[in-house]
Amino acid sequence: MHESLAQEVAGLGIKVTMLEPGAYATGFSNQTSLKVSAGLEAYSDLRTGIFARAASIAFGDPEATVEAVLTIVDLDAPPLRLFLGTEGLLVVRAAYAARLATWEAWESVSNAAQGEPKVREIASP
Repeated sequence: MHESLAQEVAGLGIKVTMLEPGAYATGFSNQTSLKVSAGLEAYSDLRTGIFARAASIAFGDPEATVEAVLTIVDLDAPPLRLFLGTEGLLVVRAAYAARLATWEAWESVSNAAQGEPKVREIASP
């Protein structure tokens, strides 16, 4: 949706940047601010794992974000997406490497799904 918006308003001189923040040292995710239901027993190992991984996250300083955002606000060509923090790029890099490997492994099946290309005639208005 944001990519479409960026394309639609570009001709009007409006620029769009999606900020994709990492974890910050705020009270948002601490145990006193969370209200977690008892949950299903089947998910207890998953919940434990999620909280264990969250404990090792390097939380950023929210005050440092201001300067990062102001750096891009007046650029002639700001990025469409901007990670805020040190973890986003690491996660996405691994995810896209895995996707690319899968797509490449299945390239012949994907290409076969095209069938024999056909040229279509397009009627003139």
